[in-house]
Amino acid sequence: MKRVLIPGEVPSTFIHSLPEAATPALAANFLANQGNSIAILVEESIPKAEEWGEDVAAFLESFDSQKKIEFHLFDCVPESNHPDAFERICDRLTILSSLMRSNQQRNYQLLIATTPEALISACPKYKHQKESELILSAGQEHEFDTLCNTLATQFDYSSEILCEEPGQFSVRGGLIDIYPINGTEPARVDFFGNEIEEIRTFDPTTQRGAQVIDELIISSALSNQEMEVEGEFFEYLSDPVSWVFREPEELISKFPLVFHTSDKGSATQASFENALHKDKRRGDHFLGTSEIKAGLGIFEKSKVIELPVRSVHYLKAENPNIDIEGAQFESEKKYRTAYLFELLQKQKEGNEIIIAAGAESEQKRIAEIIKEESSLLRLKPQYLSIGLREGFSVSAKENNLFFNRLIQDKKKGLVLSTAREILGRERSRRPARSKKAIVHRKEVDQALDFSELVEGDYLVHHQHGICQFRKLGQIEDGQRKEEAITLEFSDSLLLHVPLQESHLLSRYVGLQKARPKLAKLGGKAWAKTKQAAEIAALDLAADLLRLQASRDTNKGHSFPPDEKWQKEFEDAFPFTETVDQLKAINQVKEDMEKEQPMDRLVCGDVGFGKTEVALRGAFKAVMDGKQVAFLAPTTILCQQHLNLFRQRMSDYPISIEMLSRFRTPGQQKKIIQATGAGSVDILIGTHRMFSPDVIFKDLGLLVIDEEQRFGVQHKESIKKLRSHVDVLTLSATPIPRTLYFAMVGARALSSIETAPVNRRPIRTEVVHNSAEVLQQAVETETRRGGQIFYLHNRVKTIHSIKKKLELQFPKLRIGVGHGQMSEGELEEVMTSFVAHRFDMLVCTTIIESGLDIPNCNTIIIEAADKFGLSQLYQLRGRVGRFDRQAYAYLLLNRHLTVSDQARKRLSAIRQINNFGAGFRIALRDLELRGAGNLLGSEQSGHVAGIGFELYCRLLRESVSRLKGEEISLRPNATVRMDFLTSGVPTEEEEEESSFILMGSFFPDHYTFEPRLRIEAYRRLAKMRDEKEIDEFVDELKDRFGTPPPEVIALTQESKIRCLAEEAGFDMLEVRKNEIYCRLIKRGKEGTKHYYRKAGQIPKLSSKEPLLKLNETIRFLKLVTYGNKN
Repeated sequence: MKRVLIPGEVPSTFIHSLPEAATPALAANFLANQGNSIAILVEESIPKAEEWGEDVAAFLESFDSQKKIEFHLFDCVPESNHPDAFERICDRLTILSSLMRSNQQRNYQLLIATTPEALISACPKYKHQKESELILSAGQEHEFDTLCNTLATQFDYSSEILCEEPGQFSVRGGLIDIYPINGTEPARVDFFGNEIEEIRTFDPTTQRGAQVIDELIISSALSNQEMEVEGEFFEYLSDPVSWVFREPEELISKFPLVFHTSDKGSATQASFENALHKDKRRGDHFLGTSEIKAGLGIFEKSKVIELPVRSVHYLKAENPNIDIEGAQFESEKKYRTAYLFELLQKQKEGNEIIIAAGAESEQKRIAEIIKEESSLLRLKPQYLSIGLREGFSVSAKENNLFFNRLIQDKKKGLVLSTAREILGRERSRRPARSKKAIVHRKEVDQALDFSELVEGDYLVHHQHGICQFRKLGQIEDGQRKEEAITLEFSDSLLLHVPLQESHLLSRYVGLQKARPKLAKLGGKAWAKTKQAAEIAALDLAADLLRLQASRDTNKGHSFPPDEKWQKEFEDAFPFTETVDQLKAINQVKEDMEKEQPMDRLVCGDVGFGKTEVALRGAFKAVMDGKQVAFLAPTTILCQQHLNLFRQRMSDYPISIEMLSRFRTPGQQKKIIQATGAGSVDILIGTHRMFSPDVIFKDLGLLVIDEEQRFGVQHKESIKKLRSHVDVLTLSATPIPRTLYFAMVGARALSSIETAPVNRRPIRTEVVHNSAEVLQQAVETETRRGGQIFYLHNRVKTIHSIKKKLELQFPKLRIGVGHGQMSEGELEEVMTSFVAHRFDMLVCTTIIESGLDIPNCNTIIIEAADKFGLSQLYQLRGRVGRFDRQAYAYLLLNRHLTVSDQARKRLSAIRQINNFGAGFRIALRDLELRGAGNLLGSEQSGHVAGIGFELYCRLLRESVSRLKGEEISLRPNATVRMDFLTSGVPTEEEEEESSFILMGSFFPDHYTFEPRLRIEAYRRLAKMRDEKEIDEFVDELKDRFGTPPPEVIALTQESKIRCLAEEAGFDMLEVRKNEIYCRLIKRGKEGTKHYYRKAGQIPKLSSKEPLLKLNETIRFLKLVTYGNKN
């Protein structure tokens, strides 16, 4: 075998004695100076390549803000059974597609981070890939139907109702939505006849259009292994490339086949030789870096330079972790000031100082520390908005050659330090790199999803009672065909409900899983049952509001508005807040500033940032001299919260303590005394805090984390505090009682439903337990250097499971953790796992509550059918809390049968894979178990009679009415127009009518799928004001194209309903051009009155149906306007 070497005539440089911390800046400087549009970074593993690539991209952006930097990871071809196989193939095709066009864009840099193994992995032949791409642009002529057919047959794209994922397309009218597998977001192609009028991207979640683009490049999803060749990647490099290798000698030892060729000329094994010996490789530049001179790798014939760059570790003073009250803060302050004095000294020695700080708040904090210390005022650093881990220093001579883009003064050296090093923080905010657009669903809305319904499911028709779903399809009524939902009632009677009335249906959830009795069509029993339930709901609503009113009359503590320190504290958050998170934070602060005690539930998915909401509330309370109690269900979670609170509040003189079994009796006694004396600001603890000996001097805020884990007794203790202390509850899957009381409006609710930037849904596999499954799961995670939770929920046999796993995976370091271990043992195991001294942790459900381990992104759950749905959801949420793809394997015993209920639970957890699904999980769990005695025994009969969902709807309406909310006090108006029909008017109807008839509905040529039509009808029926309907029409235009007259008529009819309700009419009927508006107010003897104008029934003058609708709207606006005056 012969080693591959870069030929002497090819421009190449090898730099040694370079610390790893300096390689991003050096690589970026090299790439910017070379000016090639393609840059490739080569590292030993994908995780290392990703971090290095992100830092290099950030430096390049700081050098030239106008330049577009497109950063990608190029990984190996995945195994076909790999859970991420399709996603990885899409990413690879995105890169190959970009390489084919890299020379077509100005001021553009394509930056690829990869491994040697990935470089020679099989890629589609260049010519074949070029031929299997379709380029669409505005103004082009394409046969509409032929294009749809091409996408489905030749490109293997799947035709879907909604286009949400790569490799999908959907057709509606003259629009085609396409998500190219080589793209990062879907696009909407708008046709006028057979000409493309416009192409614009759109959001896969909202389906709303975004920006107009010039062209859309679509790669085929058909895979043909015969057309894939190893080493073909280099054929795509038609333009000059700048290559950067980190530790090239190490790369050769780890990937010998990539960097060696056979002595026999006939061998066809692909290697890096393919990249070097090609005529079109002119213009390539190579750079290799190493921390020590221990071999040059492929750079043996290259220019070798020793670059005495130093790490800035030597600047660090010792920062002891002092745990004595107050001393921690002083120690941190001295450490930071000492570090900045070292930088000042370096500045005096002729160095320019640059501080890399990922967040603006970090820059502000450092600037303030400098301002506070008068002798530091001469320190004048520049700031770089990059969240680097470590800094470096370099002398003036080397700085000129290799870091000229960072510094302008050629006579000066350079010291680059990081906010992380100066402030002693775990992490600094890193830039969010755009990845593929994915769907983020909002799950709080309980709209009935007809795609989930199967024949035999129980529903409630709000006018006729409990029934069973049979089918969704077309029915014939004389000459007219109409879409309807077919329901079965008692005595096998069928009722066909038009899609326009689908809002009258809801899912039936009873008290137990017993089958409910079907209602009799036309019987009086349902009306009586519903009326009794309405009265009971009104009583319960009154009780709930009475309870709330008593809380409102109790005066609590009113916290002052935010001050300067609060703003500083919030700015130090190293991540970007989501919109929902900010909304929840503001709601909590508003509640705290009121005199009434707060009682708010913050419901958000695991890892969505609920703890940050609590942190800001706690900080606000402490700043006003109040104490905070933070209640967590497990000892380990308490420890984690303690670490987080101390880390986030290290800049401030705040005393934070913990009360749990991780503290000795002596320590507990001291902490309790200090709490009573008021010297502990924040006390984090388990239910030990409810002991009678724990007394707070001045408690202002109680935070309850993972509320669903506390029992009835603890809840009673919390209740006593609730009357006068602000209470903030955090939960991903709230207990149903809490959830429903919050949903019906009897308790304040904040829901965080937006995933943090770069978060991905957890991939969930439900499989039989086998050695092959374990092998695949473990290899997938360990290959990327990650860690694994293996959940075995029996302490008795946990060690034998560990031995079995050690036999199967001899190279893995495996630890054991369970609740019966002593405090010290458990703490040691968890600390070791966090520090990556174990690759796998075999554990019980002790990990269920809130542990955050960024490097652990696979969870394997044995006997998954034995867990409840909410518990499975919580367990699964222990992984995937950061930006890596996470996996959950739910294992079933192949020798035991799975119960029906367990099968449904596992099916639900597998399907509910998207973000923010905690609400939906709680609701589905409720449905599977039955609602039980959620609302108290006196309400149980009513719930069983009409179903939990309808009952809660009545309760929500009652609460809203008793609160006096204006919209809830409006009547529900019925609208009937004699010139509108619910389908296409038949010939017979048109002949009989003396005026022009028009359909008012969603035609199937406009909204092709029944599911979308049902969703549209239900949404329209719920709308209560004109503005909502106008926004809905804008959305329809964007998603489906210009609405046809039937849809305009339907939306105008809905506007008339809203305006009639606002004007105080409970019925509006147009008969022979006369408008009959029935007033909700009745006469003395209950007589019905109709609105009259100058003693006459108002009349319409228009002839056309749409003009009649517009005239009716103008009339109602005049009436409403007159009433208001």
